[in-house]
Amino acid sequence: MPAMNQKRTRVPLPHPPPPQESLVSRGLAIMISVFLIGTGALLCYSAIDGLIHDTITTATRGGPAKVYTLAGQPGAYWFHVVFEGFFGGLLLVAGLAWHRLTRISKPAPNARRNSRSR
Repeated sequence: MPAMNQKRTRVPLPHPPPPQESLVSRGLAIMISVFLIGTGALLCYSAIDGLIHDTITTATRGGPAKVYTLAGQPGAYWFHVVFEGFFGGLLLVAGLAWHRLTRISKPAPNARRNSRSR
């Protein structure tokens, strides 16, 4: 008599269906992704506008905005253009990734094989 292993003799148990996603959590996920994409787009726009006009304006929390020009302060100008462009792109990617990750509801089902070992 061949030895039966647990995998072949076990009866699969019924599992409850996965919980449905609420409209509130779906709406919040969409709002977060729109916020991240919008903020990233504005930062990228600021960097591109700074490249076009050879001047970039930075906003500081505690004081007036600082303006850097390519002719006046080239080091600070290029630093802020690269800084805003990099973080703008990073926020765009984060927003798209957030949207993609929140759309994944459940893992793909495993394909069952009908192979027998002899």
